[in-house]
Amino acid sequence: MPHARGGVIVTRRRRSPQHAWAIVLVLALASGLLALVATPSATAAIATFALAAGCAAVALAVARRRQRNAPEVPADALWAGPATVRMVDLLGCPLLDTVVVRRPAMARRHPERGAPGDLVLDQDGLTWTANMTAELMGVQGAFTLPWTSIVRARAAAIPSAVPGSGAIAATFGDGSKLDIAFSGNYAGFRAALTRLQTPLRGLAE
Repeated sequence: MPHARGGVIVTRRRRSPQHAWAIVLVLALASGLLALVATPSATAAIATFALAAGCAAVALAVARRRQRNAPEVPADALWAGPATVRMVDLLGCPLLDTVVVRRPAMARRHPERGAPGDLVLDQDGLTWTANMTAELMGVQGAFTLPWTSIVRARAAAIPSAVPGSGAIAATFGDGSKLDIAFSGNYAGFRAALTRLQTPLRGLAE
């Protein structure tokens, strides 16, 4: 599946289900052998094997679900990578109503909270998709914004514990706003904005 970091799109090979389950079996067998060495009880070794296999299977299922839910990156994408949107901005804006915030009261009480997801930019606009972490926080769905919907934009690097962080603030025609933050990958995102055929209003000011 195509993936992008720092503005460079690469392709990751997907492991086959047989290979993944082989890893689960090896991990479970190793745990069982360790239990057998630590204690002469075969029952304890079998129980440890079963527990390890169960935990590994759950972890694999979660990882595969996350892989399935990751958005495909189009070949003509300018940039793609992780990005966090401010949860309270997702409330009340018609352009973002394809995203569901299941705890809106909490989002309003804590306007600083963000929902992580995957962002893709192309010449037409940007698309954000909530990832599994966002879903656990009660945020589900995706939105696509055409560049023409943004009447003003401000972008800047932000001092952070993670070098290379930054954010963009977009304002729409109805006055509503959307803040998107980047942790460690702002430079690639900002560089992609300079390749837009029609520059965003406000960025050059």
